[in-house]
Amino acid sequence: MTTKSTSIRSLDRAFDIIETFTFKEPLLSLVEVAERTGLPLATVHRILHTIMERGYIEKDKKTGKYKLGMEFIRVGGIVVQSVDLVSVATPFLEELAKATELNVNLSVYDRGKALCLINIESYHKFGYEVKVGQKLPIYAGALSKVIFAHLSDEEIQQIISQELELFTPETIAKKEVLLSELERIRNNGYSFSKGELTLGVKAFGYPVFNYENKLAAGIAISGPGILLKKEKEGELLDELKKAAALISKELGYKSSNTY
Repeated sequence: MTTKSTSIRSLDRAFDIIETFTFKEPLLSLVEVAERTGLPLATVHRILHTIMERGYIEKDKKTGKYKLGMEFIRVGGIVVQSVDLVSVATPFLEELAKATELNVNLSVYDRGKALCLINIESYHKFGYEVKVGQKLPIYAGALSKVIFAHLSDEEIQQIISQELELFTPETIAKKEVLLSELERIRNNGYSFSKGELTLGVKAFGYPVFNYENKLAAGIAISGPGILLKKEKEGELLDELKKAAALISKELGYKSSNTY
């Protein structure tokens, strides 16, 4: 009980300190933060340096005072993008789900993972789905791979330099094979997977771009292999491609090269 209470109190104090910074007072000294929060200097100093280690507080080089860190921009950008992206993409993905009768998902890149923002489960109830808020490995599955293929060379090399987990015997975990797969995705414009995360599941992924002509997200359709038969793949890919193009257009994407 004591540990829980202490943890919550420390968190409250950290937020009290963060919320002390305003547009009028973006720079504050240790003493000023202590005065405005009513906390002891030692407590403020300890919490400030803990937050600094995570990049949410920085020291101004000229004044030596504290200020909010750049990490807030990254987090805030994810929130803004996510809200806009979800509201824009949802109607088109609902139509895609109706047209294909498959599971439909949208994910974005988040620090080495694919973060799911939209999940529309097929009415067939296949018994598996990617939950909203769930993070998946960036190198496995069509949805993740279509995002992975559009990362910078530096990010790709950083990820494949690590030991990659095998989720099924179909997971691509060898560096050379994975690089070839990413090249194929870029050349074809879409991704494909079969049983890489869950055996028996097939999926196709397509990239979504924004007004800066940069990757905004990946979208995918997935279902049991028996429903994604070879003769239906062309039709399903056309529906997926159309949805991706419509979402990209709504996000301000101008180029027609990808589609």
